[in-house]
Amino acid sequence: MRTKVLAVIAAATLLLSACGQGEEAEDTASAPASVSAEDAKSTSLDDVTVKGKVGEKPKVSFEAPLVVDKVTDKTIIKGDGKKVAKGDRVDADLSMYAGNTGKSVESSYDTDAPASIMMNVPDGVSQELYDVLIGKPVGTRVAMTINGSPDGSEPSQTLVYVFDIKDSLKPLTRAEGKKVDQSKNPVTVKWADNGEPSISKPKGKAPKELESYTTIEGEGPKVKEGQKVAVQYSGWLWEDNSKYFDSSWQDGREPFPVDPVGQAGVIEGWNEGLVGAKVGSQIVLVVPPDKGYGEQGSPPSIPGNAPLIFVIDILSAVG
Repeated sequence: MRTKVLAVIAAATLLLSACGQGEEAEDTASAPASVSAEDAKSTSLDDVTVKGKVGEKPKVSFEAPLVVDKVTDKTIIKGDGKKVAKGDRVDADLSMYAGNTGKSVESSYDTDAPASIMMNVPDGVSQELYDVLIGKPVGTRVAMTINGSPDGSEPSQTLVYVFDIKDSLKPLTRAEGKKVDQSKNPVTVKWADNGEPSISKPKGKAPKELESYTTIEGEGPKVKEGQKVAVQYSGWLWEDNSKYFDSSWQDGREPFPVDPVGQAGVIEGWNEGLVGAKVGSQIVLVVPPDKGYGEQGSPPSIPGNAPLIFVIDILSAVG
């Protein structure tokens, strides 16, 4: 599930992108909070105290209400790892605090679910968060203020975020990990030099339930419902695997986004089958018609009531 922290920043970015389309467009990141500056007891990130070690939930305190009229950031603890670079996937623990009350709104330390942030603007992250994280060494704790609603229903206020940067990795272009025994799988996957998969003729009868098999076991985190997942894939008909009916490996395509997984505009077999798989893994999904394209199929490539086979490389899962 996406964290509120990233959701608030994303919402602010959507409104920021409307600026310039009319004089009434609102710059949410620097818009006045619901408490006026005159009534604020704290007006700067310097008024905020952040204690504790990186790797533990921070102890954040300030005299509320806090009002800061623009995006600000401050390094609390500087790490000594590699620096966050453009295009990286940043894994971070996030904590958010309400400026009006000083109370914790959400922390990934409470749910043991760090977020992954793609360092690409604007399709991966907002410009504001990109500017805060870029160049920071792994192991850094950085605090940030931005104005927005903690959950979309409360009034806009100054929010304090604390990011603990756990890792910064170059995104995958193919599955990477340990190859798994395929002897019990209905198809055997082979790979071209670039990682593009091909499959053998299926064994036995097409299953009536969704089945998943791992061919490469990645070392990344498990995909969670609600995340944005990037994949490479190829799909074949169970009855005829002489050629795929679709493949992201062809024609120089970019990785395919599934967003948000679990409720994305893809077949049900994907929304179910991707959840729980590890980033870096390659899985084989055998999809029955009721979790694929059903009675109607998807002409001209997929007839009605067709069982399908997909080989999917899971490249990233963010949010």
